Amino acid sequence: MKNRILFCSLVCLLIFQNGFSQLKKGDQLLSVTFAPYPTTSNGEKDFGVIAKADAEFLLTNRLSLVTSGFYSNNTAFDNASGITFNAFGVIPSLQYYILNKEKWNVYALAGYGFGFTDRSFRDSQNSAITVATFGAGAQYKVGNKWFLKLQLPYFKAQNISFDFTEVEGIAPFIGVSYLL
Repeated sequence: MKNRILFCSLVCLLIFQNGFSQLKKGDQLLSVTFAPYPTTSNGEKDFGVIAKADAEFLLTNRLSLVTSGFYSNNTAFDNASGITFNAFGVIPSLQYYILNKEKWNVYALAGYGFGFTDRSFRDSQNSAITVATFGAGAQYKVGNKWFLKLQLPYFKAQNISFDFTEVEGIAPFIGVSYLL
């Protein structure tokens, strides 16, 4: 009898949770987010930006596959060092929705990708990088298909051409998502 009650309770919980969830299996979202990018080169502080464009596909009501294209520039707003470098690449990742409500959701993310930077070293004009990321994010529904998006990922970009860490840390990304 206890097992039957437990089973019925679990089924009701899953139906309730999935029936009122904001996002569901098969949904697709496009997002654009930006983060500040302070750096130090030659002892001088520069200030740039990291931009990301995401294409997300929900595999289940809780798990999605995201492909992110990123671009960064260390001197978009301030170039005190006189050294400018850009990076771009792709990061495939998985997002797991911890909370998936009608107006908002919260998720954890993890990904690993690759890219290039145009920093010059020795005889090379650019370098290959790998990017590992994990963190959390949230979305708040502001329209029929529009969401405000906040992400706080930790990321580490490793220069694999010359074996050093390009950048490492947490970056607060803010932007919008659109449900297709």
